[in-house]
Amino acid sequence: MRIRELILRPFRNIAAIRLSFAADYALVFGPNGRGKSNILEAISYLSIGKSGRGAKDPQAVPHGEEFFDIQAICTDERHDHQLRIFYDKKEGKKAFVDANPLPRVSDLLGVFRTVHFSPEDVSLVLRFPAQRRRLLDILISQSSASYLRDLQRYNRVLTQRNHLLRAAKKSNRGPVERQVMEPWDVQLVELGAEIRKHRLEALEKINGPFTRYYDRFSPADEEVGITYQGAKESGLEALRTELKEALERRRDQEAQMGHTLSGPHRDDLKFTLNGESAEIYASEGQLKTVLISWKLAEARYMEEQTGRQPVLLLDDVFSELDPGRIGELLDIINEFEQVIATTPQAPDARQESTFEAIDLQK
Repeated sequence: MRIRELILRPFRNIAAIRLSFAADYALVFGPNGRGKSNILEAISYLSIGKSGRGAKDPQAVPHGEEFFDIQAICTDERHDHQLRIFYDKKEGKKAFVDANPLPRVSDLLGVFRTVHFSPEDVSLVLRFPAQRRRLLDILISQSSASYLRDLQRYNRVLTQRNHLLRAAKKSNRGPVERQVMEPWDVQLVELGAEIRKHRLEALEKINGPFTRYYDRFSPADEEVGITYQGAKESGLEALRTELKEALERRRDQEAQMGHTLSGPHRDDLKFTLNGESAEIYASEGQLKTVLISWKLAEARYMEEQTGRQPVLLLDDVFSELDPGRIGELLDIINEFEQVIATTPQAPDARQESTFEAIDLQK
């Protein structure tokens, strides 16, 4: 599904705007502070039901307002569809498809798919494990409804299990009795193994395009990689056994800490460069190239899983890249069906040959 029109009334620092994306490649430009990043964030909202930046919904409400409203006209090449996210500080958030309210906002996932690159993610995603897990969860959830259900159920079980551990710690009565904890352990093991299996399979499929894209940007002597830290096994039954043994092994430690210490909520995704941790040894330019390559590979993964390409959203993607990498990126962009990018400067001749320019100052 491709986006053809975006209407914001209001969103963040934008009181009202209507943008047309008649062309498949659009470059939104204008000075900093005009809302370029907010436009891409709003589009991302329509695909995952929340901010791609990880911001809370109230943060997207303009100062002095009580709500935000994001609407778009999208096409699946046969029919036009209207998507909408409406958030009110009192009534909460609702999602609509063709004016019909969805039972849950998360039901938007899979309707309209996007991949969103933001320069602020270079530090957030590559330096913090929770953000790396979120990166992987959003990717797989847009391609697999079963993964999203398992993740939601796992988080509910984890919340209840942590509640028991905190209550026991607060009362100083020692570890929670096994018969009380066992029903939650069983669910945590089953759901946790399914989540890890999905993650490992996704990483196996995304690794190829990820390394190929990085190779196109970088010198031949740089080798990029991904490792998943937290699970040593791969088969579903082995993953169940591994997690069950970890919970048993750390039972006393969990009683002391008051929360669950084993499971996919504690796992990590590591990017490496020449075998070393990218977050420690890579330069800012290399880190940005790692994340751009990952995002391009995300798009290929979604295409492989669903048969359709997502819309690529590239925020300020050209800054800090040398001319050679910019040229390579423009070549890659032409390999995708729809790309919406932003830049603070007016487009140069090469960009104009690829994109339809949208000037936010007009």
